[in-house]
Amino acid sequence: MGSTVETDVKLEDTEPRRVVALFEQFATENGLSLRIAQRFELALDEVLTNVVSYAFPEGAQNPYIKVTMQVDGTWLTVRVQDNGPAFDPLHDAKEPDLSLDADHRPIGGLGIFLAKTFVHTLTYDRVDGCNRLTLSQPLEAPPENANP
Repeated sequence: MGSTVETDVKLEDTEPRRVVALFEQFATENGLSLRIAQRFELALDEVLTNVVSYAFPEGAQNPYIKVTMQVDGTWLTVRVQDNGPAFDPLHDAKEPDLSLDADHRPIGGLGIFLAKTFVHTLTYDRVDGCNRLTLSQPLEAPPENANP
């Protein structure tokens, strides 16, 4: 048995938190483990903050962002889709230099790194003029000491 929720996202700073709250409700309704839900919430917040903040040039006409959340019985999948310029965060985003202490590290750059750390699988594709970043996780939680 599956469950799907879709929501449109506005270009507003408060939207990532609103969508994360919607995901929290979705996770509860679908009986997701707290560990999986919390890790996905962090990754989703980081990804959406980046899209809302950077995906569209100033004055973009008809910006479009949609988030689709789905549980199909064995997997949790969340897709973030936008019609901004092509950008593959899995390959185009700079890797953060974690050898630097926080005071010497440039601001930003940790969002996709954190998403990669907390989510089992991230994939990117460009379809019909839209960026699609898909976050996937098996519903069976890995052992506590496993990554992710």
